[in-house]
Amino acid sequence: MNFKMFNILSTTGIMVLFLSFFGCKENLELENENLKKPDELSASSNPKLTTTVGSNTQDFYELKDANAEKTRLKMGSPWSDFDPTGFYLAPNTTMQIVVKQLKGTKRPKLLIGTYSRYSTNPNPQEFTLTADTNNITSNEYGGLIWVRFRASGSPSSRVRITFVSGHISVPTYIKNQTTAADWTNQLNSFTQSPDVVLIGDRVYQVYSRERALTTQAQDNNYVLSKADQVMDVEDAISGLDSSAPEHEPNIHQRILMTENDGTGWMAATSYRTSYVTNAASAPFTSKIGGIDGWGPWHELGHMHQQQPWKWDGLGEVTVNIYSLAVERAMGVTPSRLKRDNVWPLVATFLADTSSTKNFNDNAFMPSKREWVRLSMFHQLWMAFGDNFYHQLHKATRIENPSVNTDEEKMRFFMLKACNISGKDLTVFFRKWGFRVNENIYTEISALNLPQPVVEPSTLSEQ
Repeated sequence: MNFKMFNILSTTGIMVLFLSFFGCKENLELENENLKKPDELSASSNPKLTTTVGSNTQDFYELKDANAEKTRLKMGSPWSDFDPTGFYLAPNTTMQIVVKQLKGTKRPKLLIGTYSRYSTNPNPQEFTLTADTNNITSNEYGGLIWVRFRASGSPSSRVRITFVSGHISVPTYIKNQTTAADWTNQLNSFTQSPDVVLIGDRVYQVYSRERALTTQAQDNNYVLSKADQVMDVEDAISGLDSSAPEHEPNIHQRILMTENDGTGWMAATSYRTSYVTNAASAPFTSKIGGIDGWGPWHELGHMHQQQPWKWDGLGEVTVNIYSLAVERAMGVTPSRLKRDNVWPLVATFLADTSSTKNFNDNAFMPSKREWVRLSMFHQLWMAFGDNFYHQLHKATRIENPSVNTDEEKMRFFMLKACNISGKDLTVFFRKWGFRVNENIYTEISALNLPQPVVEPSTLSEQ
């Protein structure tokens, strides 16, 4: 509105127009947001994350509980169910925020600190927010500020959080949005936060300010794109294609990848994957898109790993079904199994005709036993392709089998493998030393399936 119009309208008229316009505008925004489909809000509880992160006012929606999604997808760990705010709270500091209820009655939680970022403080402080003013005081560690807004039932609430005082801006890189000049400016301007945040479509990456300075010249878009690709490929091999409600992708679309200042190497557990400083070049540089990216492919694979066919001893085996899928997508050749000379060990194991040979008994396995066991799963991929694992994951979600013992899990896997492939895999499983109750082999025989044209156990990459 220009100054001439101000001269024409009375002060009262101006106020009426002002309140009417902006009041209607907010109501219209609320109405339009309420009309959105749930899947439009699935990437984050802050659907405008990439435009409002770092702003003093941000809106958040309830999403399905991460543990409920874990159960639906038959995975072992809940995914990250929190969003970055773009702010940091220093140790022993009080911040003030105001929470406005826009819809429903439930309110989110505020997290101070990042899962697994620091070995002395591996879990964040968690505060349940109240309506109106909240004064939050950090412990002796402080940390990045996150918002967790998960529903115990059906998601129905929405809030607006205004950061009033005490918070500190964090260098935040957003894929395909932040420029190199922007990033440099943030690193030069926001110097009080010890950590930085990078936001992709499928990941959050958190690491030290020192690392950000030393990698400042790298192409962060490339790194984030490759991390996103890892997630997309692992979702794809998991059959998460939205073809049915059971096969909708996890509503929490991003997984935290964080640098860890402790010892060890890499890890995956509830809400995050972590990488010690000496291993952090693999996830946080261009290495993630090549042969050295296996580590993060593997850790993100743990976050996809289905449980009903993961019997004892397969924790570090079936996870690499996802790693191998990423390896193919990244164009890395030869495969890890060939590169590490696993196939001769496989041949030795398969040539053993002992009646007591046991796939699950380490005493019968040659060296590199996890890789030898992985080769059995890879032979099924070589024989039947990606679709075999698409259908296995889908059947697991649909049937939701009640399996508790190793034999119950093996039975489920064996019968599903035969049904999905359309072949009687008795010879294959016996050659691999699947020592189960003979009734399971009787069940396979009763399916009346043909023998494979090529016995899968004969396949290799030699």
